Amino acid sequence: MRERQHSSNLRTRKLGLLAVVAAIGVLLAACSSSTSSGGASSGGSGGTASSADDAAAVQKAQAFIKPYLSSPTKIPLAEPLKSAPTPGKTIVFLQCELAQCKVISDGVKAAAGIVQWTFKSIPYQSTNPSTLIRGMDQALQYHPVAVALTSPPYALWSQEVAKYKKAGVAIIPSFTGAVPLDSTIVANPASPEFSAKNGDLLANWFIADSNAQGNVLSVSVPDFPYLGDISKEFDKVVSRDCPACKLTKLNIGIPDVGSGAIVTDIVSALRKNPSIKYMIASDAAFLPALPSALKAAGLGKVNLGGCCGVAAVEAGLATGDFSAITGVNGNYAAYITVDAALRVSQGLQIPSNEGDLPVGLLTKESLDKPSDSYDQPADYVEQFKTMWKVG
Repeated sequence: MRERQHSSNLRTRKLGLLAVVAAIGVLLAACSSSTSSGGASSGGSGGTASSADDAAAVQKAQAFIKPYLSSPTKIPLAEPLKSAPTPGKTIVFLQCELAQCKVISDGVKAAAGIVQWTFKSIPYQSTNPSTLIRGMDQALQYHPVAVALTSPPYALWSQEVAKYKKAGVAIIPSFTGAVPLDSTIVANPASPEFSAKNGDLLANWFIADSNAQGNVLSVSVPDFPYLGDISKEFDKVVSRDCPACKLTKLNIGIPDVGSGAIVTDIVSALRKNPSIKYMIASDAAFLPALPSALKAAGLGKVNLGGCCGVAAVEAGLATGDFSAITGVNGNYAAYITVDAALRVSQGLQIPSNEGDLPVGLLTKESLDKPSDSYDQPADYVEQFKTMWKVG
């Protein structure tokens, strides 16, 4: 395995954290995708397996991805509440000004309505972390069971945890990367383990599609903890399970994501090594313009894939511009948030898989239609209602 490090210049840690919050919308846009059903994609440009070990690696990878090529039918959670929720309790959502924050907020509001809880939304500015802190302080005035937020890294709001612990109010973050779970931070929808699942799925697709002979550019945005965890797992699995594969690493700074220069960075890396025929990004939603840029650069066929598709990217599966995308049910994260609050209110232990979400592998063959929401299982809301013992 050969690995070469190519990193964009990063700002200081403080500026990086601020930029993470400012880019919440891009991240959340990448947390949903479309329905899938059907078979695996055809073999890629990696040639044929050249040894028994390579053949075994391909077989193992194909077996791993096969279940994800069909839509799931069951939500990860299974343990019911001990009784129907007591109406009239309160849950608060800290909502940034971006449209994607509203999507999660609307999901929490809908789930809270099902159990007849009061929903409160407090706005904050994603470019001004002090407004998040003020919002968290304000939320305590409603005496809620729980307060939820999406994407701000733990370092930006960790100072609030002691206040919440004293008040006996739960905090439920999502898509934030690692957080220290305890009696106050009770759940972490789209947890690091879920990120790793996406990385594992993409790595196995790459190994299978390239016949364990592929040369891949692994693109990461490490200042997004959620995305950094995806790439770490992808790189680890490829290094471990595909000795004949080659991997080149490209770390992208958040300023390049915000400006769109991420596309230029990827094209530049591929120009330096035209033998690379695969590109896997920790967030494909950043890259709808990449296929056109590659064609303009005359780089030929590159198999593009990544986590967390949106409609603009998934449309490229049908045309062959993209090869494989993971679909993530972002709306499900909102229901997990409410589920965790319900369990806190009943004094129940939070299930170990409360941070897990449904995920699918979308290819030209398995994609139903491009969409911004991988709302699978199709009846996930009804499954939650059954688990919550409500009509």
